[in-house]
Amino acid sequence: MATNLEIFKSPRFTGEVIQADIEFFDSLETIDRFAANNDLQIFVTQSVRQQGVPIGGAIVPPASRSNHLVGHAIDMNILLNDRLFNSTDLRSSNLRNLPVAVQDFIRSIQIDPILRWGGDFGDPVHIDDGLNLRQPLTWAAKFPIIQAELVGGLPPDDSEQERLLFLTRPFMRGEDVRAVQEALIQRGFDIDADGIFGPLADAAVTAFQASQGLTVDGVVGSQTRQALGL
Repeated sequence: MATNLEIFKSPRFTGEVIQADIEFFDSLETIDRFAANNDLQIFVTQSVRQQGVPIGGAIVPPASRSNHLVGHAIDMNILLNDRLFNSTDLRSSNLRNLPVAVQDFIRSIQIDPILRWGGDFGDPVHIDDGLNLRQPLTWAAKFPIIQAELVGGLPPDDSEQERLLFLTRPFMRGEDVRAVQEALIQRGFDIDADGIFGPLADAAVTAFQASQGLTVDGVVGSQTRQALGL
């Protein structure tokens, strides 16, 4: 697994500089090709995101285990003939009213086997590759590496790093899951300590994070473990 942040450049991308995981570059090149085919530009408003940093101007709440956190997503507006199409213009209910070039660009994203257009799940200015759903364990492996690069540090040694726990299919299992469940039970959560990180454990973790003022992402990392006394 090759994982590190690099700058992606293309004349078709304007706005914020794109920092992305190098394994997202193929998807960015596909987006670039779709933009070229329709003679438009992509005005980037955000690419990779540091966990826990407030997001200004977000039109929907940040997703749990967002692909922004691993450099596999961009937020954008579309530029066509000097007109900027923003979240209001790009909402799915308005697509039929948009110029053909903009419609075709979005349809190209929708039918691509890898890319996802956020308008299909409530965020019309978002494009990602669905890594968190297609390969949740790869997302989890990339998360500490990308986040460490963002803060200018080095990822911790694998032999010393506690694994990130979160809801996946199939469910994560192990004594580390059981320890988290037992700590949650001690804090009043009605779950079983069966060592399986299923939907009830996910709900308990997110509720606990909210109660502690932590980032509510359902990911049991170092901060959540510390808050649980682990």
